[in-house]
Amino acid sequence: MSQQHQKWCDLVKERLKERNWSRSDFAIVLGVTPAAVTRLLDDGHGSDDLKLRVNRKLKISESWNKFGE
Repeated sequence: MSQQHQKWCDLVKERLKERNWSRSDFAIVLGVTPAAVTRLLDDGHGSDDLKLRVNRKLKISESWNKFGE
């Protein structure tokens, strides 16, 4: 996982903590399985569509990758 992607994952985890949402809660909000959220946050695996939904739900403007990567 790139340094930028790790930064994005850390920001997502921080926002979840601020809202007192578990990964299971967030999975329900996103309409995916809890395992999909775990793979996304721990390993960086997930579609761009899922990552865009995460950004929208948590109001994150940070990208998960650097342009030009």
